[in-house]
Parts: sequence; structure tokens; C-alpha cells
Amino acid sequence: MTVIRGILPLGTPVRLTTPFFNIYGLVTLVGGAIWSAYLFWRKRVLPNRVTANVLIAAGALLIGFASTLTRLGYGQFLYLGELISAVLMFTGFMVAAKPQVAARESSSALLASES
Repeated sequence: MTVIRGILPLGTPVRLTTPFFNIYGLVTLVGGAIWSAYLFWRKRVLPNRVTANVLIAAGALLIGFASTLTRLGYGQFLYLGELISAVLMFTGFMVAAKPQVAARESSSALLASES
């Protein structure tokens, strides 16, 4: 019989419930980002937010995928997945934070300058 000793041995309630919390968090983050991107796309406002939310969702999916690979025994991809995921999500944040000139303001300024 193999005895596994550690801080959190296999079969403890925390180890058994962690995947459910992680899946819920991933679905919430990715679903929220995709839903937000869809709303901005549908309203045709702030196109940078569409791109930003897609980048954030892709980063979240990538780290979830890399973590799943680690649990399946392919741990060599975890750090690369974390790096690429962090870059994607940070890029999404920077794109979302970039100020955008509203289309109406730019068109009204153009009309005013022509008059």
C-alpha cells in the first residue's frame, strides 16, 4: 500500500472541490469577457474593447488549458502557458485602457472644421 504524505494528500475535501471552483471561475471569466466583447461588437462602440475582451478570454482559456495539461502529466507546458497567458491578458488590459475618440466627436469636429 502506498502512503502519500503531504500538506494536502489526495482525497482531502479541498483537493476534491478545487476543480469545481476553478472550472466555475474559468467559465465566469471567459464567459464574461466574450459576452462583453459581443455587446460592444453588437452596439458598434469602442472596438478596442472588443479586441481587449477577446484577448483576455484567450489568455484565460490558455492558462486553463495549460493547467489541465499539467494535471494530465505534461507539466513542461505550464510555465510557457502562464507566460503567454499573462502577455495576452496584459495586452488586453492595455488595449481596453487605451483612450478612444468617439466616432461622433471626430465626425462633428470634421464637419466643424469644413464650415
